[in-house]
Amino acid sequence: MTPPLMDVRRVSRTFRVNRGLFRPSGTLEALRDVSLTLYRGEILALVGESGSGKSTLSRIMLGLDRPTAGDVLLDGTSVGTIPRRRLAARVQPIFQDPYSSLNPYRTVRQIIEMPLIVNKRMSAPARRRAIADILDILRMPRRTLEAYPSQMSGGQRQRVAIARALIARPEIVICDEPTSALDVSVQAQVLNLLMDLRAEFNLTYLFISHDLAVVEYIADRIAVMKSGEIVEVDKYDGLLRNPKTEYTRTLISSTLPVPEMSAFEQTCV
Repeated sequence: MTPPLMDVRRVSRTFRVNRGLFRPSGTLEALRDVSLTLYRGEILALVGESGSGKSTLSRIMLGLDRPTAGDVLLDGTSVGTIPRRRLAARVQPIFQDPYSSLNPYRTVRQIIEMPLIVNKRMSAPARRRAIADILDILRMPRRTLEAYPSQMSGGQRQRVAIARALIARPEIVICDEPTSALDVSVQAQVLNLLMDLRAEFNLTYLFISHDLAVVEYIADRIAVMKSGEIVEVDKYDGLLRNPKTEYTRTLISSTLPVPEMSAFEQTCV
């Protein structure tokens, strides 16, 4: 069997919590013995309610946080031992809110160019060519390069965030609720774009969401997370036909649309 590109092995993460001036501090177990495999070229969806630990796990996979126990391996090497810049060149995030994740004081050109300056030794002409190429791929007009995030729509800002993530040609993109801040029609445009980019660059996605309608459209496999634990992993059809836990059954019944096509599905067709 093909080894995973990224392998999460029994990861736990505990935070110390200050409960107030006159109460003793305590601990919060955000992740508990989480194991997950991500294979090259696939889209693995991570679903669960707010506070289930999805974003904490993504930060550990990005190398932005360290687990209390367990490890994350990238091609067999512990993420914690890979230099930050080298890891960032291989694993990039796309966050939920493109406005808060983009520097409001930098132009689109500066935002997209920064990963090339930090991670790659490229000449200025080579960086300009790379920026022009990624704009063409994302179907963004060149005039947007001198704009600031505040001058753009939510969908345009998310395209800038995608361009920034892909400019250094990473292998893995961790998408943390990348469409939840967008309206339905723009969601569909962004998801279709992500699918096209996956095919063009052989990208591997971890796609974090609470919306099973979105997950059904984009994911190869789905991992369900509850209270810091992975409760089951399966393909969408298998999960829908034979959910193994009561939590998954509840999640399906509470989030799936009625049998006729939802507004989101109609915009994706």
